[in-house]
Formats: sequence, C-alpha cells, structure tokens
Amino acid sequence: MAISSTTPHFSKKEAIKFGFELTKKNLLFFIGVFIIVAVFSILSSSLKSIVNPQKEPLLYFVLYFVLFVINLVIGIGLTKIALEFIDGKKPKFSDLLSYKPAIKYFVASLIQGIITVIGFILLIIPGVIFSLRLYYSCYLIVDKDLSPVEAVKTSWKITRGNTWNLFFFGVLVGLINILGLLCLVVGLFVTVPLTMLASVYVYRKLLLQSEAA
Repeated sequence: MAISSTTPHFSKKEAIKFGFELTKKNLLFFIGVFIIVAVFSILSSSLKSIVNPQKEPLLYFVLYFVLFVINLVIGIGLTKIALEFIDGKKPKFSDLLSYKPAIKYFVASLIQGIITVIGFILLIIPGVIFSLRLYYSCYLIVDKDLSPVEAVKTSWKITRGNTWNLFFFGVLVGLINILGLLCLVVGLFVTVPLTMLASVYVYRKLLLQSEAA
C-alpha cells in the first residue's frame, strides 16, 4: 500500500486500516514475534525474582543491566520490523535482535524522556505536547540513522501542526488495545501489531510531507 505525501496531515482511519490489513496478512509472523517477546519478558521477571538485590547487589545490578539491554534491543527490533513491513519488505524473526543503533536509540530515548518529564513538572499540558511531538525520535534513529539530537529536532519538526491529531490517534489506538485485552487477551495478538504498524504509517506520512514541504 503506497503512502501519498500530498495529503495534508494524516488520516487516523487510513492509518488504522493500513495497520489492520498488514496485520491480517502477516498474523502468524506477528504471533511468533510476540511469543518470543513474551518469553523474554517472563524470563526477565523470573530472574529478577530469584536474585535478592540486598544480599547480592552486584549480581542484581549486572542482571538488571543485561535485561535492560535486551529490552532495548527488542524495542529497536520491533521498530525495524514495522518499518520493513511499511517498505514492502519481508522481515525475519532475527530482525528482532537489531542492536546496531542501540546507543543512539538509548540517548534519544533519554533526551525525549527528560524533556517530557520537565514538561509534566512545569504543567501537565506541555508534558503531553512534548510526549506527542517527540514520539518519533527513536523511529528516526532506526529509520534514518540520525544523531540523537537531530532525531529529537526532526520529530518535533515533522509533527508540527499535528498535535491534536496525534493526541486523538493515541486515544484511538489505546481504546483498540483495551478492546483486544477484553477479548480474552488473545485479541492483543491483533491489536498490538495493528497499532504498531498504524503508528509507523503515521510516522512515514508526516516524514514524507515534511520532506515534500
């Protein structure tokens, strides 16, 4: 499905439809991906419960750091998989372990988080705005290999004029995932990749419009 760069802003309906169609065509792949993620999550929780941070602080610190890196890599991998789907490529399970831009990804996440927290400390509304406007910083790290600072600046640039649209899009995908949770949790196998792909669709739409402008 091609993404036009001529349409102003973005359509929430088109983004959800795009995510649903891709999820439907690749449902087995996404089920496999999220089973792998779930296994890592369960192992992480189990290991944390085994090690006592008071009795074995060094071991706990090392374990926490390793699990942090694994979760970071998985986050990069999920973003890479979504981007490959939107580019018409066929991702592999091994793409889930993409570690190349890990340091940049972490620094961009840190900058994004600090700015957002400052916004929430000052007033709630600036925090929400910062969160929405800087959301695509990490996407830009994986997609364009920008520096962390440049990724944050670019995310702010491409989302200009779309704050309310992004807010209502976030509410919509949140409700979709709640619906998936209510469907005996199994529905999340559809709603999570759907919203992930819809978010990447919005990112690419905004990026193309910004480049065209």
